[in-house]
Amino acid sequence: MTSNVLTGLQMDDEFLEVNDLDWFASYRDGALAHFATAGHGFVPDSVRVSMSKYELVYDYFHSLTEVFECEIEESHLEFFESEAKRERYLRSFVSMAKKGLYSYDAENEGYTLIAKPRGGLKLVDLPKEITAALGTISVDFSDNIKL
Repeated sequence: MTSNVLTGLQMDDEFLEVNDLDWFASYRDGALAHFATAGHGFVPDSVRVSMSKYELVYDYFHSLTEVFECEIEESHLEFFESEAKRERYLRSFVSMAKKGLYSYDAENEGYTLIAKPRGGLKLVDLPKEITAALGTISVDFSDNIKL
């Protein structure tokens, strides 16, 4: 996903429509969350404003090791034709939850929780350059988030 050509640029609507982004934020209480846009999910201005900050945060979270146990929010899942399709869909959400983040997928006009860590990372656990680049969403933990 990272590209040196885009470094420092702001994300525009056209870019967001053609790219399925993973973006990250902290809750007000310091817990951390991952959001997958599916090419249509809302992306806050704090993420859109700088491609270089986005890439810094993206690369950091994707480089983390999976060390947490996680839970899948089964009631939030659609029906899958096969176990292989279910596992393929869940792969990135489970990976992020195992890295300590609450993991959401875009749905309608918001995001729905798909997987969550047992325990998890907090904002205070991150390097300063990541906390400086990371936005905060103005909610506490929720199964569904409207932004």
